[in-house]
Amino acid sequence: MLDTEIKYLLNDIALNNNRASFKRVYLFYYSKLFWFAKSFVKTDEAAEEIIDDVFLNLWMQRARLTDIGNFSNYCYMSVKNKSLTHVSKAKLNQVNIDDVEVDIADSAATGEDRLICSDTTALINNSLSKLSDQCKLVFKLVKEDGLKYREVAELLGLSIKTVEYHMGNALRQISVGIVNSQKDQLPAQGKVVSEK
Repeated sequence: MLDTEIKYLLNDIALNNNRASFKRVYLFYYSKLFWFAKSFVKTDEAAEEIIDDVFLNLWMQRARLTDIGNFSNYCYMSVKNKSLTHVSKAKLNQVNIDDVEVDIADSAATGEDRLICSDTTALINNSLSKLSDQCKLVFKLVKEDGLKYREVAELLGLSIKTVEYHMGNALRQISVGIVNSQKDQLPAQGKVVSEK
């Protein structure tokens, strides 16, 4: 969804109390914010509750939606704050994002394309599993959720240089995984079968 479409929907919600527009915004952001919340609170139930609380507050304050400059950033910050409040109440001190996975899909792909895509996804997920939790979180926010480095830095309380470092580290790890995978496949592909 484009920023202009989101602004249109927010205006429609603020000025016309349009529930259908609100539902579209909710559904667009739900999965991204769910995984972000879950990286803090660790359970599906708590993450769902946090997302619902954030959107309930947005609905209750819908007349002010047009005053929000960067709605995506506002949503992420709201979820982060609610998640940290939840964590502090539960006395959990560790951020854990073990289940970050990259989902690559193409509905027009052939069986061979899907197999290659599945192998590539497994290779990327295997490479990402070797990263620190914070590095995985930065990678997910930038590559999957489409946030800018500056936005991720503000959201996580990091410097832009630290975000750049984590992204470089993640991309290096994926690159090494791909190169190692290709080296493993070369001898198998290079064998010549002679017929007698």
